[in-house]
Amino acid sequence: MEHVTDSELQRKLCHYLNGVTDRQKPVMVTTGAGEEVVLISEADYQNLRANQRILGDPQHQVWIQALLRQVQDKAVHTS
Repeated sequence: MEHVTDSELQRKLCHYLNGVTDRQKPVMVTTGAGEEVVLISEADYQNLRANQRILGDPQHQVWIQALLRQVQDKAVHTS
């Protein structure tokens, strides 16, 4: 992930936007107030939201834990 200041982003906006969209390379932008913002592609954003919905659902958490136990049990039995 690249780190730039907000003024650097303003000077080279197209360059950084192309990096985010073409190479799916996020950019961390530090504002003049010291806050940080991350620029990501829309595809990466949709992926994050989908993961958030899946991992935030209690039913999915139970299912994921059960799968993890199965994987761990297989690892113990095959070692």
